[in-house]
Amino acid sequence: MFDFNDSRYTHMPFAAVDADGKPKEFCCIQNNGLWKLYHFTGMKWKRLKTRLPADATECGPTAEFEDGVWKISFIAGGWEGDRRFRLYRMYGLNSEPMAQEFADVGFIHKDHVVYAGRRGPITIIEPGRTVTLTLHGVEFLYRVSYDPFQPNRLLISGQYLDGTIFSWAYQPGMKILKHVIADGVPAYKCAFYGGDCYYAKRENGFEERRIVRAADVRLVDLNAEQFITETEESTYSRSENAEFE
Repeated sequence: MFDFNDSRYTHMPFAAVDADGKPKEFCCIQNNGLWKLYHFTGMKWKRLKTRLPADATECGPTAEFEDGVWKISFIAGGWEGDRRFRLYRMYGLNSEPMAQEFADVGFIHKDHVVYAGRRGPITIIEPGRTVTLTLHGVEFLYRVSYDPFQPNRLLISGQYLDGTIFSWAYQPGMKILKHVIADGVPAYKCAFYGGDCYYAKRENGFEERRIVRAADVRLVDLNAEQFITETEESTYSRSENAEFE
């Protein structure tokens, strides 16, 4: 998986199970200096046409095959005239993107919307409640994704205040936090599929990276309360039906 036949830089891997039970791969490939969304057809990597401005940066793809269609979410923005980034969703590989929230990182999975600005907090909107993850000691967030086989496990890449890169796996509610180490380094913008971990390995400059499969993966326990404060707010509205008065 995540094999490439040219020298372009790649990052933001994500894979999900298709209708035949096989992995469907998504990622970002640098194209003329801009990151763009791609998916693997089984034969080649093909642009995912978002219909956004040509100078838009596209990143952070996630996807699930449901109801006979690929449901895709991603982050995009930065084009001339409107530099703000947004969380988008698409129903189908060739559909019109729909903006959901202003966001620098995040995803949509079924009826869960997860998003954040570059410095957090991370907001998780679910039916009936909103969960907020306030981060401590974190300067920047670079990606928030999830494990397709454990959707409640968030995969968070970012940077501590001292400039050190981190890669976390966090389970809200259970408050289980682990540092994901791949080949001895934080698994930057990683994805999990079938027990394997794929991450964007740095070559030269910070964004000069290529997706590789980790030969060695370690999940190191962290004290969740040291880094994350989790709060919850109910969003169920009070019924106006007299039967419930």
